[in-house]
Amino acid sequence: MKIKPLPEEVINKISAGEVVERPASVLKELIENSLDANSKKIEVFIEKGGKKLIKVKDDGVGIYPDDMINAVKRFNTSKISSADDLFALQSYGFRGEALSSISAVSKFKLISRTLETPTGNEIYIEGGKLQYFRESGSPLGTTVEVKELFFNIPARQKFLKSEKTELIHILDVFSKYAFIHTDKSFSIHIDGKLLYNFYPSTLKERLLKIIGKEFEKDFIEIDYEGTIGIVKGYINLASVYTKKKYIFINKRPVRDFIIQNTIKELIGDKFYILFIDLPSYFVDFNVHPSKQEVKFVKESSVINLIKSALNECLNIFKKKTISYSYKENFESHLKQTTKKYETSKFEIIGQIEDTFLVAYYNEEVYFIDQHVAHERIFYELLMKEYLEKGEIPSQKLITPAVLKLTPDEIQKLKILENKLNKYGFSFEIEDTKVFLTGIPYNMSQFSAENIVRDILETGNLNASAEEIFSQMACKMSVKAGDKLDKEKAHALIKQWLETDNPNLCPHGRPIYYKIRLEEIKKKVGRL
Repeated sequence: MKIKPLPEEVINKISAGEVVERPASVLKELIENSLDANSKKIEVFIEKGGKKLIKVKDDGVGIYPDDMINAVKRFNTSKISSADDLFALQSYGFRGEALSSISAVSKFKLISRTLETPTGNEIYIEGGKLQYFRESGSPLGTTVEVKELFFNIPARQKFLKSEKTELIHILDVFSKYAFIHTDKSFSIHIDGKLLYNFYPSTLKERLLKIIGKEFEKDFIEIDYEGTIGIVKGYINLASVYTKKKYIFINKRPVRDFIIQNTIKELIGDKFYILFIDLPSYFVDFNVHPSKQEVKFVKESSVINLIKSALNECLNIFKKKTISYSYKENFESHLKQTTKKYETSKFEIIGQIEDTFLVAYYNEEVYFIDQHVAHERIFYELLMKEYLEKGEIPSQKLITPAVLKLTPDEIQKLKILENKLNKYGFSFEIEDTKVFLTGIPYNMSQFSAENIVRDILETGNLNASAEEIFSQMACKMSVKAGDKLDKEKAHALIKQWLETDNPNLCPHGRPIYYKIRLEEIKKKVGRL
């Protein structure tokens, strides 16, 4: 067969596969372009999880009319001009691939005006083909609209997750850049409704607006300068396990499993947000088109920098008076968690909204979240089984289930397969297909498939048994809205009361709320 060059249209689609994985990766590229344009205000508009629309509007310097066509061509950029520039990057973009790749797989509109031009200009591209280029009324800055992502590649469209899942990834991207650039205004509209509107503020103020004010009390600030760089940010040692963990290197969000593991060894699965500043020559972002993977001149030096920063922070924390109150609270919590109940005296009163079980015990009324109570039961059963036997028993499926996974997810599964085998999952992995052949006992096939997808979507290849079992317990448990008859309610309550920690679910949520009968009587004038 004769070898021949690929058509430009095919090349663009292949390139788009590396740069554009999902709506969130489009948003990432557009926000970075806005930041590189010295924008002070960035507005984001999302519809249908980004599948229908991703729109980013900024007040940056804009694009000159003569550059509009070049802006959507491959390997055209205003940000570098020589190979040496790759080792002294001052901008987010530098490959000149993003807009070309995005416009190749969407209905793409770019509107822009500079300070020097009296009117704006508009370019519209469909599936990589220019439809028109014309003058257009526009304020100073640039607006990019990306509609119907992957409309011309149905196979890629099918691999997109639900609108809810895609939106989670979009908000993650939005949050990261809002954290990095607290000196700028950011807003995001979801399906026509304003979700966040941030004005310039401190990192802590913006952090609390996004992750919740409940984290504020136990924030510990990091401000450390080492020989090769600076580490700043916050950790929260009192937080329960959370997926909210952020690492930024030279103002770029990055994924680095070695750094993540280093932090985990020191503080466990707690919240953290770290900003690491290194000399530009020390780090290479030109590893992958996504620019979220990095290489270091000397990785061990970076690891030592992070360890030193965290150790200094932890030592200062221990010396503070707050450490004593934290210790007292922790010891009090331990005493509380070891409290045992006389299950025979627990009187089930009923169920509210098929979500909360109501019970009476020892002059107190309990409102018990049936889902998280059941989670605690399954979590401890799984942990006990795993600690005693080193694995979770598996049940074979009569008919293996076909898992629709992306090539990237299949690679992750290959890495995780041995670990997941120990947790009761078994697979047959072919080049482009994956069959789920075995699932943990007591788990439905539907739940098992969802857990595998969740694990692969998070991308955490180093997830601990505790983290995986938390996810498994969640999927195995009764849900809010499930009606329980008295027999099932009694069985659930009995098992829950016999757990080692009946107060918190594996994710750290309280399982119940209780109020003394005496307090109720006071409220209604009985006392």
